[in-house]
Amino acid sequence: MFLRSRRRILAAVSSAIVVALALSGCGSGESSPTSRSGPQQANEVIIGVGGDEGTLTPYTQQTGFPGNNLVALVYDKLLERDAKNDLKPLLATGFEANPDNTAFTVQLRPDVKWHDGKPLTTEDVAFSVDYYRQNPQGDSAPSIQGIQDVTAQDDTVIFTLTSPDPDFPNRLLADMRILPKHIWQSIDSPETATVEQAVGTGPYKLVSYTKDRGYELAANPDYAMGEPRIQTIKISIIPDQQTALAALRTGEVSILTRTIPEEQATGLEEQRGVKIQRGSSFTSILLAFNNGHPAFEEPKVRSAISSAINTQRLVDTVLRGRGLPGSPGFWHPEAPGADTSLNHQYNPQRSVALLEEIGAQPGPNGIRVLDGTPMNYTLLVQSSSPERIRSAELIRDMLKEVGIGVEVRSMDSDSVDAKVWPELDVTKGRDYDMTMWGWSAPVMLDKTSIANILDSDTSVGRLNITGTNDPDIDRLTGELRSATTSEARQETLDDLQGTVAEKVPFVTLYYPENTYGYRQDAYGGWVYQDGQGLFNKMSFVDLGW
Repeated sequence: MFLRSRRRILAAVSSAIVVALALSGCGSGESSPTSRSGPQQANEVIIGVGGDEGTLTPYTQQTGFPGNNLVALVYDKLLERDAKNDLKPLLATGFEANPDNTAFTVQLRPDVKWHDGKPLTTEDVAFSVDYYRQNPQGDSAPSIQGIQDVTAQDDTVIFTLTSPDPDFPNRLLADMRILPKHIWQSIDSPETATVEQAVGTGPYKLVSYTKDRGYELAANPDYAMGEPRIQTIKISIIPDQQTALAALRTGEVSILTRTIPEEQATGLEEQRGVKIQRGSSFTSILLAFNNGHPAFEEPKVRSAISSAINTQRLVDTVLRGRGLPGSPGFWHPEAPGADTSLNHQYNPQRSVALLEEIGAQPGPNGIRVLDGTPMNYTLLVQSSSPERIRSAELIRDMLKEVGIGVEVRSMDSDSVDAKVWPELDVTKGRDYDMTMWGWSAPVMLDKTSIANILDSDTSVGRLNITGTNDPDIDRLTGELRSATTSEARQETLDDLQGTVAEKVPFVTLYYPENTYGYRQDAYGGWVYQDGQGLFNKMSFVDLGW
């Protein structure tokens, strides 16, 4: 699935004073579904993606998935998630937290080199923090708010925070891609970074890039964490889903990063050489409102629309039962921190009562009139996603039943982005009524990430594409971010989920199950990461965990 998502965040860790990441036994029991059908090494694998992802730097990629996953092949972080989303060492061998979680000491691996042969140093880590602070606009640029100071000495980096943050390893150490100081200190406009400047410590080097056509990556023979299992990765950009599926059938591509619709997956399972892998997904699909639109400024209009939508029917019809209805509190019921007592209530009678309560009376053609204006709205949907188009059509029919008119307008993803999230900058406003939108899995893996989506302060709410501006929500997002213990943070997250359910800044429609297809005759070493899928660093290299 081609998602527009701009954050990748991690599951919570305890506030223990010392966390020895070097030990490999910190997993959580049973392993995730992992494919071991087919060769475990390959000279070449061809990956089909839905769109161009720029020059594969933290500032030039276009999507959270698969863009962030492609960047992960070139750039590393201090910590990484394993298949169960537990924190593991990568560029760091471990870290220590002081008793009140206001300082974290990180030890670097001694044997890491950049792709150009220069050694990784603690100065690179300190530089990366400063660079992201000065240039916060990148798709993979982490939120470094809360860092007061960074001290680099020998092989140790000390992060001093402005206030206690028990989730700091989660929130930043496992989110920030480290940049080489000797290259990036001369890049004044990071969004213009070239292929030659895409130098990381990751398992693959970017060899070539042809805009809107694809990439070639070569295995990094000096990768500190292990030898990559695939020597050459070719990335083929295939925007049309049917064309991509045909390429998988014929073997022109080895794997598709987008999830496969169930009606197609059934047939592909019978295709010789093709294997279908299904698993959990923390991806959320929303009906997003422009909360600055005169009608949608009224919470009862948003609530009426929510009550008129049968989310279970969307799951049964569009997903063919392979997914879960959305929680009104946004959080996936299987993700850490979810309030599982919240359930969407389909109630068209309530919708009608709410609309009549605010004076929206039936007008011509059965469309209600609110404050003298017919309740007719445009719903933007990405033309590359048949699943979203079908969902939008069903929502249109459901809302018509309560007197709300919807025109479904299908546009290419870039055109939708330009109206919903111009230049990926929420400060530039928005030009839409409603839209189908998706946030990819990692947003569900950090308890503070919901503030990025909801807070009206755009320095915090950098993903607030709905323009949500609610004092109760802002108060809770502030408390969430400033909580000094994991217990206090969870309590606030519970309150925030309940408030989101009440205020309805958007409608979480469903969480689709991941369904991926790959050529098992080309390569079979894919590792399924819970909630995210097969396309991750563990599928390409044994990281020693």
